[in-house]
Amino acid sequence: MKSIFIVAPHFPPSAAPPSQRVRLLVKHAASFGFYPTIFTVAPKYREEIEDAWMCTLLGKEFEEIKVGCLDFKKTRKLGIGDLGLRMLPSLFSALKKEAKKKKPVFILYPVPPWYILVVAPLIKKITGVKYGIDFIDPWVHETSGSLRGIKHRLSQSIARRLEGWVTKNASVIFSVSEGINENLRKRHPKLLSVPMYAVPYGAEPDDFTGFEKNNSDKNGPLLIRYIGAVWNDCYPVLDGLMPALAHLQKEVPLKLEFYGTSYAGQGLAKNQLDNWIEKHTMQVYTSEACLRVTYKDAVALTMQADILFLMGGMQPYYAASKLMGLIVCGKPFVAFVHKDSFPAVFLKKLNYQYLVTYSGEEADLPFTKTEELKNMFLKLVQHKDEFVPLDTEHPLIKENTAAGMTKYFMDKISLTLS
Repeated sequence: MKSIFIVAPHFPPSAAPPSQRVRLLVKHAASFGFYPTIFTVAPKYREEIEDAWMCTLLGKEFEEIKVGCLDFKKTRKLGIGDLGLRMLPSLFSALKKEAKKKKPVFILYPVPPWYILVVAPLIKKITGVKYGIDFIDPWVHETSGSLRGIKHRLSQSIARRLEGWVTKNASVIFSVSEGINENLRKRHPKLLSVPMYAVPYGAEPDDFTGFEKNNSDKNGPLLIRYIGAVWNDCYPVLDGLMPALAHLQKEVPLKLEFYGTSYAGQGLAKNQLDNWIEKHTMQVYTSEACLRVTYKDAVALTMQADILFLMGGMQPYYAASKLMGLIVCGKPFVAFVHKDSFPAVFLKKLNYQYLVTYSGEEADLPFTKTEELKNMFLKLVQHKDEFVPLDTEHPLIKENTAAGMTKYFMDKISLTLS
């Protein structure tokens, strides 16, 4: 088996999106001829809720190396909270040492946190080991906005200076959507010679087995849930979504619940939806728990809901880590996403009927879709007992399971080694 290094600051028991992506690769990599060694940090250095269940989903065919990391309780006093920055010196030393010992054929850097990429060209120069980057989120934001704080603008300035250097030295670049790749090529024309692939999030069907389904009161209000982050780029989307749900509630009694809406950790997380809930007088039937929930709790909440929904942002590169999970869990859901995003394109190919799309054009903005979206929810409510899940044996879906995603990664990495 070939040895491959994966740098994963977020790794189980973390349940953050980068951790989910890596743990799926780790579980299946050995079956495609690659034995992974994971470089991460001890959970105490991450500002996250731990989920021990995540560790049981990893399988056993991998090695984990924990590198040193500065304590965020101390570094935040200096204005530094980024996990990648806090582990950077120790990561460099560990990669250099272990590369000489284990002789890996490749190093993969899934990001965020993005600052781990600073060591990638240096380690390649010292050891000769090729590397690839997996952009789970873009480092440079095309529309960062002049109203953002000075810290954000400084961070983006640094990102723009470093991005070209770390990407041009990569042997292959992955991302969760083609939109991220397109933006990279526009900013760095030299990347036209670097292989780039869009690989959406996979999902593990077995994650959803053994959980109790709908335990809501059959005679009570319909339980609709959203489990995931609400971020700046999707605020305009809420201008279409929230009034649609408010109008729906006038026709169907609802209980609307949002979980894990903030990316921030304990003590820093804040509600994201207060403005919309107040504007549309939704307080009686709407609740928001902004702190991220564990993955096990997220799966349980998913299986116990009557209806779920997926919402995107205004940028078409949004890939939706939740999409494949919603598909393989078999629960009814409504998708409200950008028309050019991967979820929209993918669901259209599968002829999924509960899909409403928008764009950035004036006549097609999210707030113009309120009535259409309300009617789509109402249609699903009326037919939820006859809802037929998408066929998980469909070739498109099988390609995007955890095993399918891992095979694609390893096939493309093998090409760079040949």
